[in-house]
Amino acid sequence: MNWLDSAIQHCVTKTTLNSRKFKDFPHITEGGKYQFTLDGVWTGGFWTGLLWLCYEEQRDPELLTAAKGFTERLLPRANDSRNHDLGFMFYPSAIAGWRLTGEESYHAAALNAAESLARQFNEAGGFIPGWGFFGGEEWAGAVLIDTLMNLPLLVWASDNDGGDRLLRVVDTHTAKALDNHLRADGSVFHVYHFSPQGEPLQGDTYQGLAPGSAWSRGQGWAIAGLSMLAGARGNKRYREAAQQVAQFIMANLPADRIPLWDYRDGAASAPKDASAGAISAFGLLRLFKITQKAEYLSCAEEMLKALSERCLSDENEGLLSHATADLPHGLGIDESTIYGDYYFLKALLELKKTAD
Repeated sequence: MNWLDSAIQHCVTKTTLNSRKFKDFPHITEGGKYQFTLDGVWTGGFWTGLLWLCYEEQRDPELLTAAKGFTERLLPRANDSRNHDLGFMFYPSAIAGWRLTGEESYHAAALNAAESLARQFNEAGGFIPGWGFFGGEEWAGAVLIDTLMNLPLLVWASDNDGGDRLLRVVDTHTAKALDNHLRADGSVFHVYHFSPQGEPLQGDTYQGLAPGSAWSRGQGWAIAGLSMLAGARGNKRYREAAQQVAQFIMANLPADRIPLWDYRDGAASAPKDASAGAISAFGLLRLFKITQKAEYLSCAEEMLKALSERCLSDENEGLLSHATADLPHGLGIDESTIYGDYYFLKALLELKKTAD
């Protein structure tokens, strides 16, 4: 699989070069150039995680210095009180860094972040609100499918002296999402609105085509989150739900194996979302790990090979071109995203491990 080794090396080399010039957290590109944030908004963990992935692959002291520096900049965010993305921020950064270095401050910060996430749990409603970073809109009753990807932080914390109460939050929130976000055809709502007491109101979207459409990155968050939770919790319902989402994705992939930004956008001009492809491929690999069903491995390999052949570019500062961050709001269309970059390399390395 020469294409796989070449793609991994491309990502590591480019990330190393970027680490020498990026002083703040890259978010999404505009015109192929990354735009930066000082505190990492919700995506800082992905750049930091990318540095840790590359360090683990190369053991380059330069990458270690960069990874440590960005991890330490994120640590104060462990106290965020309205941020459902703390798993995105601390699993790839502090937990990865702790596993590679044994640095106790990273371990402590990740446990603190898990507590901050759990404190956002609405006991009466049975969910963690998807606060997001969307200005003054009211999100107290909105649950985003993305939150499933943040719950593994709570599972990790429970396994690291955080206690079983964190698992109750995981299982209650996930059950709520499966009862309401997951549709019969295996697609998922991006957003679901509830009353403060947890009564289901309606499905919705923020970044997809329409409330009833199938925003492709949301499908990716669903399969990856459910597969990770199924593996960590040994939960049959989570595994079966992940398989439902997998069937929807595999049935709706275009011939070139790179998802449209929304699977239900039938316009000829509909852009791709390479980041949804990378996230979904990662989810399929995690699902293969717990089911050993060859169709998941085969589809993930096809998707990653297609991304490697069609979306790697030296002209863009990102690793993965042709991503769509937020089409309805005109952000990052046919660009790179740091989460797409992270999950692309993460999935490539997972595939290599599986192949070996």
